[in-house]
Amino acid sequence: MADTESTETLETRGTLLVVDGHSLAFRAFFALPVENFSTSSGQATNAVWGFASMLSQVIEAERPDRLAVAFDVKGGTFRNTLLPQYKGTRDAAPEELLTQLPLIQRMLEALGVTYIEKPGYEGDDVIGTLASMGEAAGYHTLVLSGDRDAFQLIDDYITVLYPGHHFKDLKHMTPQEVVAKYKVTPAQYPDLAALRGETADNIPGVPGVGDGFAAKWINQYGSLDGIREHADEIGGKKGEALRANLEQVMLNRRVNALVRDLDLGVTIDDLTFGRPDPDKIDVLFKQLEFGARTRNRVLKTFNGGEMPKAGGGASPSGGGTPSEPSLHIPEAEHAADAAAVEAWERTNSSSARLTLHAEGDARPGRASLRAMALLADAGDDDGAGAGESASALVVKTPFGPDVADALSGLLERHRDTLVVHGYKEHLHLLAAGGVDLPRPAFDTKLAGYLIRPDFHADTLEQAAAQFLDLHVEEEPKPKATQGLLDFDAEPAAADGADGGDGERAREDGILLRHTAIVTAVARDLGPRLEECAQTKLLADIELPVSEVLFGMENEGAKTDMRRLDDMRDMFAAEASQAQEIAWDNAGSRVNLQSPKQLAKVLFEDMGLKPTKRTKSGSYTTNADALQTLYVRNADDERASGFLGALLRHRETNKLKQIVATLIDAVNPDDGRIHTTFEQTVAATGRLSSVDPNLQNIPNRNAAGREIRSAFVPGEGFESLMSCDYSQVELRIMAHLSGDEALIEAFRSGTDFHRYVASLVYQLPVDEISADQRSHVKAMSYGLAYGLSTYGLSQQLKISPGEAEGLKAKYFATFGKVHDFLESCVAQARERGYTETMFGRRRYFPALRSTNRVARDAAERAALNAPIQGTAADIMKIAMIHADEALRSAGLKSRIILQIHDELVVEIAPGEAETATRLVREAMEGAVTLDVPLDVSTGIGSDWQLAAH
Repeated sequence: MADTESTETLETRGTLLVVDGHSLAFRAFFALPVENFSTSSGQATNAVWGFASMLSQVIEAERPDRLAVAFDVKGGTFRNTLLPQYKGTRDAAPEELLTQLPLIQRMLEALGVTYIEKPGYEGDDVIGTLASMGEAAGYHTLVLSGDRDAFQLIDDYITVLYPGHHFKDLKHMTPQEVVAKYKVTPAQYPDLAALRGETADNIPGVPGVGDGFAAKWINQYGSLDGIREHADEIGGKKGEALRANLEQVMLNRRVNALVRDLDLGVTIDDLTFGRPDPDKIDVLFKQLEFGARTRNRVLKTFNGGEMPKAGGGASPSGGGTPSEPSLHIPEAEHAADAAAVEAWERTNSSSARLTLHAEGDARPGRASLRAMALLADAGDDDGAGAGESASALVVKTPFGPDVADALSGLLERHRDTLVVHGYKEHLHLLAAGGVDLPRPAFDTKLAGYLIRPDFHADTLEQAAAQFLDLHVEEEPKPKATQGLLDFDAEPAAADGADGGDGERAREDGILLRHTAIVTAVARDLGPRLEECAQTKLLADIELPVSEVLFGMENEGAKTDMRRLDDMRDMFAAEASQAQEIAWDNAGSRVNLQSPKQLAKVLFEDMGLKPTKRTKSGSYTTNADALQTLYVRNADDERASGFLGALLRHRETNKLKQIVATLIDAVNPDDGRIHTTFEQTVAATGRLSSVDPNLQNIPNRNAAGREIRSAFVPGEGFESLMSCDYSQVELRIMAHLSGDEALIEAFRSGTDFHRYVASLVYQLPVDEISADQRSHVKAMSYGLAYGLSTYGLSQQLKISPGEAEGLKAKYFATFGKVHDFLESCVAQARERGYTETMFGRRRYFPALRSTNRVARDAAERAALNAPIQGTAADIMKIAMIHADEALRSAGLKSRIILQIHDELVVEIAPGEAETATRLVREAMEGAVTLDVPLDVSTGIGSDWQLAAH
């Protein structure tokens, strides 16, 4: 805890901790993502888990003798009678939070903690009363609250624990701290708050008066009453504002005063804790799907550091204390030469599992290896971690070719038991050290993604928290210790390390700890991967595609820097020109990036009719709104001139930023962009690209497509080939639905969208208009992407009624498509997940959510997940087959990019015809569908010219 030095200088009977229950629940809810803390039934649990964790932290730090939690009660209080608008502007609490408040109270009851509500009063009044009771009984009272109204309670016996940006940065607000921060005493703080007002509670203060002026007046006149008596003496605009709002200020003071003498029906002696009911906790935590470590830690904290025994066999392990994952970290040997590596292997050759973990810089094109650890685990324990007889080896760089060869051989011989976390990243790291890494038996990063595709673990610690219930502290750590987990076991020191080698010992400790985490996670995920039938996906698709992606990232894509520089300058000039035109029409140098300034120009100066408001109440100036205004005001020369220039400025400025990002990403050593393809981010299974994001390059307008012309063949290559799946999602939808009419549309040999439109509108193909074709095209793709009726209407600029009519005609024509899409949602609701043709699952707990918005979003996602996921699987299979075909044929041509449904291949001299045939065969033969896959190819001297 920050600032934990005790403020208790007076003799007391002990410490009373009073907790603002709603404040802590809100804090927990917004600190942790709902999607990572939800049960299989869709119940959000992030606030419950966070509440227990945060309260445990405070109890462990402060060691209180008495404890009580105060909650608000539904309905108004006397303050709403005094000030009807009190808290009237607050947004309603999220439904996912409201459903957790009863669970939090149930947890407190099971933990033996008193919680109190008082109808007609706020939780703040309960807190004020409890604090006064504690003080009267001779206790030093700590009030845990994020509400500044609690500051009025502070005195020598009462301290407020006020959270900072990170919860553990609790500020101990004493009388001295209040004076230092606000320049008034705690007793005067309510006067200051009355003058300032409180936006969050919809309490208006004196306009233009903040804490500084309020404190100045209070110190000059002693109190709010003194200020009122001398109000006429205060000059200037602030004095005028004070006199005009004095009645409101005095009302504010009555509203913000806490009640401190309520009859709560309890005495200070009733506020004991330390007698939790393990059976009740087991039942609740099983319902919430919390792990054994959370259960044990919470019970230990609330039982004064002792672990109570469960009775009645209610615990997850069938009685007694549930087992929890262990993390044994063995002492390490250090290898400085090949002989040491070989000797360690001989000693551990019979191990059931070999875990590899390397650390360094895994960025493509600039990777470097710092150190690596091997952990041989005989699998002789019952926990999730390494066994007591496990052995570890640490190898640090630099090392010579003999060590690299020894490590390569060791890894190859143990490939059938080898475990890593992030195969692709380790390929980069080990290649930087000259070590060959074979395809491992298991990758915990990929396995975790297959088991929980909607959960993205950026770090090993996050994976451990998700899958092992081993949780990381939330506060930032020094750079040197990023990633350390708060485990019970201490990392082993390096051999021979002493005080002078402390840094080396610490680095070794982190490396070994991370390696032990990978071992522990692997033990947990192996059976779970089998249970959800994802093992084949890992072995046949994800691990092989990691190898392909490593090659693509390592080779990178060559760029023409002169073209990029010229495009950046061109877009910058066009953006500047558009800005000048916009300023001329606006009549002022308005900030074109400022929604507030744009709204003033459009709706005040030009008097245009707004489209819609944002959540904050202001009129929106987003791209859709500006486009609507532009069309609507085409006859207004000034307005259309301004809006046209504004839209052009936004477009060209965005293109300039995209090009600038590409320029920054070019590796100066080889002139190539080495993007990173993310394999575990998109829940659908699709790949994404970062540093830079090449999927960001626009392909719908000429200016955006021109950026692709800067991607060119590198030295030793003559051209680029673009290979693109044609309408792959629609072909998958036709196959999965089995709709004969849609299948026939693909087999007809005519323009697909025109043919489908002719069926929908019951007109001959040659009578279909361009609008009818585009509407049906949007309908087809909209279904494949889970587009709602409203979304379709917005996209086509038609009314929701027209969009619904179009959808009805479409489904009347393609009835099996309708039945298939409905079955996707129904099956997901029944089973909890959808599946692709290849068995990839995506889970949808929100289908059972009490929140309608979340439930509707889950239904749309479940509707398109089988189609999108199957498309992702097909592309990955195609990449694997295409890469293998090019290599087997002995070609130098290679895949360098995968963007959306497209592969980009760098073609070596004389290989264009063969490479085209091999890649097309690989892509079209990736899977057999009722509707054959169709691949378009093109070759050119740059990526844009290769387009087709």
